[in-house]
Amino acid sequence: MEQKIVVHMKKGQIYKGVTQDFSEENDAFHFLPNEGGGVPMNLQVEDLKAMFWVKDYLGNRNFEAKNSFDQKRQGQRAVIAFSDGEEIWGTLDAYEEGARGFFLIPADREDNNTRIFVVRSALKELRLES
Repeated sequence: MEQKIVVHMKKGQIYKGVTQDFSEENDAFHFLPNEGGGVPMNLQVEDLKAMFWVKDYLGNRNFEAKNSFDQKRQGQRAVIAFSDGEEIWGTLDAYEEGARGFFLIPADREDNNTRIFVVRSALKELRLES
């Protein structure tokens, strides 16, 4: 099934498109940009900062996620800080210590992101909250 995603690379590039074969267990996946002629790309997971599953590509530039946790949402609460300074609050989904990456569900339900795959080597800090 096609997955609408926005990919943020460690070197700063941002790509919007779809993938059908991403797996956190694989070293690479195919990515088809939604612009620029649709030439498929082979992306290495370790080159990513994070991959965002999105409701739509436009998002809302003025949106500021709430830095608080929804009491109804289940899961291990976490605050992540990327090496570039970006911070995201959310809940961990199937977190494994030592894994290359993990999934984070944004804390703010109004966020355009529905799920995020975070590459551990792009992080400055992972803070687990109680």
